[in-house]
Amino acid sequence: MTQRQKRPNVVWIVTDHQAQANRTVRPGQRPLQDYFAKTGVIFERAYTALPICSPARASMITGLFPHAHGLTENDGRFGGRAELDHSDWMVQQAFLDEGYRCGWFGKWHLSQSHSALDFGFEGYSLSGYGYPYGSKPYLDYLRRNLLPDPIVEIELPGESGVKAGTQLNLVNESSWFDYEAGSAILKAPAETHEAFFLTDLASTWINDLDEEPFFLRLDPWGPHPPYIVDETFASLPETDFSANFNYALSGRPEHHKDYLAYWTQTLQFDEAQWALMAQRAMDHGKLIETALLKFVEALEEKGLGENTLFVFCADHGDAVGSNGGVSNKGGLMVEETMQIPLAMKGPGLAVEARTELCSNLDLAPTLLDFCKIQTNEELQGSSLYPLLHGSKEWHRPGIMAQHYGLHVPITQRAFYAGDWKYVRQPNGFEELYNLAEDPGELTNLARSTDHSTKRNELRCLLTDEMKRVGDSPTDFAKPV
Repeated sequence: MTQRQKRPNVVWIVTDHQAQANRTVRPGQRPLQDYFAKTGVIFERAYTALPICSPARASMITGLFPHAHGLTENDGRFGGRAELDHSDWMVQQAFLDEGYRCGWFGKWHLSQSHSALDFGFEGYSLSGYGYPYGSKPYLDYLRRNLLPDPIVEIELPGESGVKAGTQLNLVNESSWFDYEAGSAILKAPAETHEAFFLTDLASTWINDLDEEPFFLRLDPWGPHPPYIVDETFASLPETDFSANFNYALSGRPEHHKDYLAYWTQTLQFDEAQWALMAQRAMDHGKLIETALLKFVEALEEKGLGENTLFVFCADHGDAVGSNGGVSNKGGLMVEETMQIPLAMKGPGLAVEARTELCSNLDLAPTLLDFCKIQTNEELQGSSLYPLLHGSKEWHRPGIMAQHYGLHVPITQRAFYAGDWKYVRQPNGFEELYNLAEDPGELTNLARSTDHSTKRNELRCLLTDEMKRVGDSPTDFAKPV
């Protein structure tokens, strides 16, 4: 076997829109994360570069902040780019140059006109947001495994207003699937869920490889709403709300209150319905992680774990059942939308929990370091490679995150340092929270004279980071 063939494989799993922060988790609720906690490195303070799908996904694959790669909102709203194209460097290109086979299975959402297969990947990918249940490979999967059609029964209506009890065949319901915040019970085996379909395809692809190393992305569409679970995963609602569920949002920016008003009017849920919705978000996550864990364990049983780096993360979080009673994410830079799961396991890695601040922006340089692949590209994240091997010397001042708004343009920047979080907007509105004491962000300390020194410190750190990476939005005023 040549030196090139001895290079480690990479299995990079990215879930879409996963509830992580401020949740009370039952035993077994996060099976894949539990597995990584026992066998690898768990990063307990991981965040997204921007809490919206396309910008976060573009940051992960390019190693650049959204202002640099240009995808600042989904689908090119507010003057940002609508898609990545062949002028963009993406991390798989470095792996392709080193002789890796690159596979992509699942959600792409980085181009309206191209899929991952147009950028050197093999596998299963759709342009735009994509709809797996209506695709021919999914129908072939059902027939091959003697599975019935994925019939769902609406449990909690979302924006579409489809009444509870209505049954839909997902093969024909792409319009309901897109932008729906409700929940539905799958009246078919769990294996008809798209997560099991994707892991089946990915397993087949790996089994058909020869001796060359591989780089695999596995990206289920869930647990993004609508929350879809079969009856075996549908738990009774016991999930605690975030501490800010009944919060009136005093001290928060006006756009938080506008977002709360939208969901209050759109869903008109009582507390019991919100409890059920929050539980379904967790149930959906459990179903997804169950499918992914089965895939990871199957690779381990084949002996591939001896030379494979496994990475698990999400693109961003989910605000459901938090911040006064909202769903989805909107323009919020709250902990519920910002925090993500992040875990890695592989040959030579420590087995421990790390508390250093990190971001999904850090993953591209980390993968390159782990596989000893060099690039001339100037990536804006930091490699977590030293942390994977137990380093106690690794340090940086903090991490930045960006936001340009979702559907409504709202430019924001956040900076995390230690236990502190600072957010500012172009109009000078600032937020400051001590997350160790106030994880629900109930008390905005930005105008507290007792905390002016800390506010000014984080303000300067944010400014320094923006300068470092060339982030200078034209509508950003100096804080007042």
